[in-house]
Amino acid sequence: MLPVIDISPLFGSDAAARLAVARQIGAACETTGFLYVSGHGIGEEVIAGVRAAQEAFFAEPVAEKQRYTRREGVYRGYIPIMPFGNNPDGVPPPLYEAFILGDDAPPEDPEVAATGGLYGPNVWPESPAGFRAAVEPYLRAVDGVAMRLLGAFALALGQEEEALTGLFTRPLSNISLLHYLSRPDAVGAPPDALNAHRDTNAITVLLPSPVGGLEVQRPDGAYVPVPPQPGCFVVNIGNMMECWSGGRFRSTMHRVHPPRERERYSIGYFAVPDFATVVEPLPGVPVTGKADDMAPRHAGHDLAGFVGGFDRYMREQATA
Repeated sequence: MLPVIDISPLFGSDAAARLAVARQIGAACETTGFLYVSGHGIGEEVIAGVRAAQEAFFAEPVAEKQRYTRREGVYRGYIPIMPFGNNPDGVPPPLYEAFILGDDAPPEDPEVAATGGLYGPNVWPESPAGFRAAVEPYLRAVDGVAMRLLGAFALALGQEEEALTGLFTRPLSNISLLHYLSRPDAVGAPPDALNAHRDTNAITVLLPSPVGGLEVQRPDGAYVPVPPQPGCFVVNIGNMMECWSGGRFRSTMHRVHPPRERERYSIGYFAVPDFATVVEPLPGVPVTGKADDMAPRHAGHDLAGFVGGFDRYMREQATA
């Protein structure tokens, strides 16, 4: 089982207590790169509200959801149902849909055009009623948790507490409301050929699905379930944090194995620094990682490449 770390001291004024938590987090990220965090301070009413809004939106008619489909190059809005990997032997693949939100920027902001839409206004559906009122408080709250965690990661690496948060003055961070459809026609069929992956961002703060489905690769290569724990988020580091740490922290392969007989809903928060940030090992950090993982990367270009993958898929679907 992953370690459960109480991060409530990160919100207090006791520097020694913050450092103690940071060291616990650092130790966890040297092995699996995944951990549970409790004591995050986000009220159950906020979490219940965003979960209800998420399920209500995805229950809307397809035509209604498609009114909010994201535009090419823009990482805001609805991503229509698409396969999550491919299966052999005619087994239907997992299917999912998503809704993306991030830092809100007015359309006239010059950074919106300059970044091709990576910054921009959020898309707020008219239906279901109360969607924005439920989702916005969660987005603000989880952003606050992520900033505290980034401070802890900096401390764990022997840096000033603000060494990483200073790179998030206007972040490209985003949340994905995720819905994996049930597949009763695939119950009893061979296992899914799943697309395991590493996250490309800095850290991920996941509100896990109550039905489970997340699996993490152990150092020996085996995948193990990461079941939800009451009151906890699942936190993992991505490729950017691995690079900042010089390879000390592990960006770990993981996958989603959705239960076929049930709907699956989860919410991922992906911390991405300011557009112009060049990610490279932090000053004074010993570099032990693989050369490719330690190579400098441009945060904005990195996210643009990720979004481009969705663009290519949508173009292929339109011409199929």
